[in-house]
Amino acid sequence: MKRPFHPAWNLIRRITAIAVCLLCVNTLLPLLQAEGAGIQDGSESLQSLTIAQSTAVLHSDTMAPDTVQQFAREQALILGSEATGKRWKQAELDFYPLGPGTRSWLVYADVEGSPVGYMIISANDQGQLLLSEYGQGGQRPYSSSLLDQALDKQQLNLQELSTEGGELKWGYAPPLLAYWKVERPHAAAIYIDATNGDTLPEGVLKELELDVDAQNTKRPHSMTTMSGQTTVIPSVSPQDSILSVDSMQLQPSFNPADNLLWITSKAVSITGVKALSEQWKKDKTIVFSANHQNVFYGGPLPVSGYQIWRNDRGTAQLQYVAIGGHNSVRRFVPLQTLIRDGHFYAFKP
Repeated sequence: MKRPFHPAWNLIRRITAIAVCLLCVNTLLPLLQAEGAGIQDGSESLQSLTIAQSTAVLHSDTMAPDTVQQFAREQALILGSEATGKRWKQAELDFYPLGPGTRSWLVYADVEGSPVGYMIISANDQGQLLLSEYGQGGQRPYSSSLLDQALDKQQLNLQELSTEGGELKWGYAPPLLAYWKVERPHAAAIYIDATNGDTLPEGVLKELELDVDAQNTKRPHSMTTMSGQTTVIPSVSPQDSILSVDSMQLQPSFNPADNLLWITSKAVSITGVKALSEQWKKDKTIVFSANHQNVFYGGPLPVSGYQIWRNDRGTAQLQYVAIGGHNSVRRFVPLQTLIRDGHFYAFKP
């Protein structure tokens, strides 16, 4: 036989139970939020290709640290200083981390759902943020339609892979390799170039991933955990002066494979965009090739334009050169990166 409790004791028990429940909710809430943020590891369900979005205006670190968002907004304002690029200033910026250990973020810029352009921001070993590349308009890496086309060639279906436990991951490898990794439950992973849809060599990418893992173990102590992903929180170096950009100088794009005369030509010396202009004035077409490193560029690629970044005194500070634009995304990348890794070939088509 159960002994009934005194009414006062029953009241104490109820208050205690409510307090315990509140304590449990407060304890579990951070865990539930962390679990919900697990998408930040750079992977996404194959069943759904959408990722929760955040904007630079909100300064939410859900998808990128505040320092990355601040830097992205600064670059968008610079790109918006050019007359035809003013929409950059009003654009909403959506951030997507590009895989654990890469210290890179994809940034889509849109105005009322209309694409303005994209940026990829990376942190170097010193923790400084860099604008690795950018593009204008609707041409963007990691396009879901491009992924669908690439998977169709492999006779793969996202829905079926998802049901079987497959996984899709976004990756970015320096200097300029944007790719997807499609993990299959009973077969080797497939790597796909996210700028042109080409299948990438599995061995090269596996070795690259091992290198990234090894480098992560040697990172300095200026590291923090962001929703389960270990990443460097970079510091933004103050700029010497306010920057602005000149108008884009664009050339018609082409497919280097359609005319292989460039292979037999001698590499030309390109030290700045002035040399590019001189070659184009001679009615010559220019190809960039990184030779054995072409897998990291998606090349060989047509050189299809440039844009100069200047300080408030009008002095050129940065030179970005456009590569691609025919069978791949047109990407504006630092000229010095191209000079370091490859050669330019000019020929009359």
